[in-house]
Amino acid sequence: MKKTLVALSCVMLSACSGNLSDLHQYVAEVQADPVVFNEETPEPPEITVVPYSVADLRSPFRYQRVRLDDRDGDSRSDCPQPNLDRDRGPLEAFGVDSFRLRGVMRDQQERWALLQSSDGTVYSVKQGDYLGMFHGQIESIGQVELVVAEWIPDGRGCWTKRETQLAMANN
Repeated sequence: MKKTLVALSCVMLSACSGNLSDLHQYVAEVQADPVVFNEETPEPPEITVVPYSVADLRSPFRYQRVRLDDRDGDSRSDCPQPNLDRDRGPLEAFGVDSFRLRGVMRDQQERWALLQSSDGTVYSVKQGDYLGMFHGQIESIGQVELVVAEWIPDGRGCWTKRETQLAMANN
């Protein structure tokens, strides 16, 4: 069986080493024919120069804090408004969703909540404190939750009051 396989392989390999002169002749004919290229080179379009001046624009590499209530002429007197004249507290630099309720404490008169901000700092807050970027104020503190009432601008000068609830995780 092995002898027939070897013999068959030799016969097949010898058939591949045939005369290649016709192939060489065809390649020589193709290379001898010149390629005619009659297309004209297209003219480039006219380029108009536009001056680019960015001296009066804000640099994209500098941080610019945008406040939601700094828009001029957006407030109206015929609909509810938050108190825009009061000084904002340090907890109003964070969004309400960036806080985690970590605990609730209580003494004889009131409850206190422990909130952890997104930067890891823990703050103690009580009912009436301001929290969040939308003029949020803590309305109530329960045993495992905290309710914040926020003023959301509608873009036409009016504000809508919305309640957001923060609950303690079940760890």
